[in-house]
Amino acid sequence: MKEASEEKLASVSNLVTVFENSRTPEAAPRGHRLEDAHHHPECRPPRSPGPWEKLNVGEAMGSEPRTVSGRYLNSLKNKLSSGAWRKSCQPVTLSGSGMQEPEKKIVQELLETEQAYVARLHLLDQVFFQELLRAARRSKAFPEDVVRVIFSNISSIYQFHSQFFLPELQRRLDDWTANPRIGDVIQKLAPFLKMYGEYVKNFERAAELLATWTEKSPLFQEVLTRIQSGEASGSLTLQHHMLEPVQRIPRYELLLKEYVQKLPAQAPDRADAQKALDMIFSAAQHSNAAITEMERLQDLWEVYQRLGLEDDIVDPSNTLLREGPVFKISFRRNDPMERYLFLFNNMLLYCVPRVIQVGAQFQVRTRIDVAGMKVRELMDAEFPHSFLVSGKQRTLELQARSQEEKISWMQAFQAAVDQIEKRNETFKAAAQGPEGDTQEQELQSEELGLRAPQWVRDKMVTMCMRCQEPFNALTRRRHHCRACGYVVCARCSDYRAELKYNDNRQNRVCLHCYTFLTGNVLPEAKEDKRRGILEKGSSATPDQSLMCSFLQLIGDKWGKSGPRGWCVIPRDDPLVLYVYAAPQDMRAHTSIPLLGYQVTVGPQGDPRVFQLQQSGQLYTFKAETEELKGRWVKAMERAASGWSPSWPNDGDLSD
Repeated sequence: MKEASEEKLASVSNLVTVFENSRTPEAAPRGHRLEDAHHHPECRPPRSPGPWEKLNVGEAMGSEPRTVSGRYLNSLKNKLSSGAWRKSCQPVTLSGSGMQEPEKKIVQELLETEQAYVARLHLLDQVFFQELLRAARRSKAFPEDVVRVIFSNISSIYQFHSQFFLPELQRRLDDWTANPRIGDVIQKLAPFLKMYGEYVKNFERAAELLATWTEKSPLFQEVLTRIQSGEASGSLTLQHHMLEPVQRIPRYELLLKEYVQKLPAQAPDRADAQKALDMIFSAAQHSNAAITEMERLQDLWEVYQRLGLEDDIVDPSNTLLREGPVFKISFRRNDPMERYLFLFNNMLLYCVPRVIQVGAQFQVRTRIDVAGMKVRELMDAEFPHSFLVSGKQRTLELQARSQEEKISWMQAFQAAVDQIEKRNETFKAAAQGPEGDTQEQELQSEELGLRAPQWVRDKMVTMCMRCQEPFNALTRRRHHCRACGYVVCARCSDYRAELKYNDNRQNRVCLHCYTFLTGNVLPEAKEDKRRGILEKGSSATPDQSLMCSFLQLIGDKWGKSGPRGWCVIPRDDPLVLYVYAAPQDMRAHTSIPLLGYQVTVGPQGDPRVFQLQQSGQLYTFKAETEELKGRWVKAMERAASGWSPSWPNDGDLSD
């Protein structure tokens, strides 16, 4: 028996003409795809004849060349991840006396399939690979690098199986009577099976290159046709042969699983075999991870192609977390603009769709680093489902299409920020205000110039937020301070300072920020103009006011047009009503001391109208809803009676 086994092992190099056939011709009708045989490992048919028995492979498998769909690779990955390959097999029925023990029969099958597999590897490495490589070197009709990419690390896999794995299996089976075990051998060699990860990860790319150069190069196609038409190839295409290494590890697990089941409970090899099975499963999972990585890189490359393959954003280590359209709330326009976001693990790309989508589909407007990013919900009645993304390079006010979409975006942003913080081991949680808080319009002094500010929208102010002079279209136009985001006039923003978030470039800033950032005090800054009675910030946020909202101002006192005014009862001045033209104005148009006033219902016909009346003074207001009118009436009645809050949150009626 030993001499016969040595003769079989010596003839491995001649096995390229015979391959494993795990189905009988009756079990595999003509025209069936090769994958179908491997989709049901738990119902495996009886063992195929030995590799030295002459087989008509072309008749058994079908004579027409077939292609392997990309879906099969995904199917294999799903099976590996779900553990479908580990399902129990149907017991093999042994009939007749004198049959060898079932576990040895499985080991014999493992050896025979390994011999056939080595023959297939020999065909891939020593025939296909070498022939194409020689043709590339001689003719220069196609690059050598293309051939090397197609076959990946097949040479290493072939050497491992032909020089190590197969000889070890053969020696152990030859010595089966004295040492009936195989688990220790597989344990020793199983870690090397992780080299399959590189091959599997490259498989999809290899298939694409194979199809491209078969069509592109006549010589390439000629070499393939000549080898595929030979007896050794069995009328199968190169792509089918290349699929064998992808399928091999699940076959090992299948046979080893059956081997463990057949072992007696007290068998000396049971513990080693179980451990070997776990190691094979780990190698299978490693291949599964390689497939996942391959899909990630493929998806990432498609995204980069849509962005125009700009050098500063193409990075294979990136992971795309989320993409999709959003609306950008403009600080100048009334209607939001449609934009497109790509959120990666380390950056946000703020893009606009190209009008002519030739090549790239999007143009990158801004790149914002995730590191240091803050995300916050905005409570804006005019723009529902809005949120703020504040980064070092820029701050964006964005609007989602629905509440669910807004929550999904905010969760994706926060997950990216948390991952960066965890990686950097800072563990600094982003400060989130209580629910219902609006944004802080002014950056903290220590962040001034380090982070892009949130710009105050133009329509939120009617006067300069520094000097309180009203804007007009000709002589006093609106400008934004690039450090604090305030809307200021030209005189108050005629200064420049270096801002770190903009790569230390000189930017337009207001006098206040110029003084803070540079330390220079100008003569204009020393002027101390006395604060007027109406020069009081509008206290637009609920934590600064007892009540604030827009009210329509009715009557000749306000003018015939009946304008809207931003009305505020400040928390620090709870007995006075201030009326502003816009929520961010620093000076009120009118202030009304409420003490002693009577709050009455307005003229019949509109339940949203109410009035303030005292000694011939009459002010008429109209709220947007009856509910809002009720809260204003309650707040004004309290102030008219001299009531004031005794602690910060007492009596908050704001919208």
